[in-house]
Amino acid sequence: MTEYTEDYVRKEARTWLENNWDPNLDLFEWRNKLADSGWGLPNWPSDWYGRDLPVGLVPIVEEEFQRIGALPIPKSGIRMLAAATILNHGTEMHKEKFLRRIVTGEDVWCQLFSEPGSGSDLAGATTKAVMVGNKWVVNGQKVWTTSAHKAHWGLLLARTDMDATKHDGLSYFIIDMKQPGVETQPLKQ
Repeated sequence: MTEYTEDYVRKEARTWLENNWDPNLDLFEWRNKLADSGWGLPNWPSDWYGRDLPVGLVPIVEEEFQRIGALPIPKSGIRMLAAATILNHGTEMHKEKFLRRIVTGEDVWCQLFSEPGSGSDLAGATTKAVMVGNKWVVNGQKVWTTSAHKAHWGLLLARTDMDATKHDGLSYFIIDMKQPGVETQPLKQ
């Protein structure tokens, strides 16, 4: 196991960036380089596009990106919420299917939590998911779903136990936004 120090991390990041950053690179090509090298999300596990770097040393890497003017992987937004959820709670199949495409930005994600009538009170969710055969069938409506009309995938919160208390019986799903039955419409005010 590597013993990380600030000097070591700075030197490694600087060397890699100086040898790989090109402002003329296509964004997709650059993000693939970041995924392959682990420098895009260096605190992630090395098995999943990271470098096992302690989170306290990540700001040093970010300083090196800023110093040379290199574009980092965006660390906020629903994509990264999806990534963190899958990284920490997903199966190996989920990780293989989704993580790289999240890191490279190939897939657009949206959040499907808020509902008409309950807003951001997640415990008030009325969207239902019922197991039919070996598949979940979802019925309900979500609002404030930024980029849902462009999204490939969504993180969906749905009620799976109708007899549970308000704060229980909710489940978290990855939903294919392009499948039949999923409809998106602009919110008109």
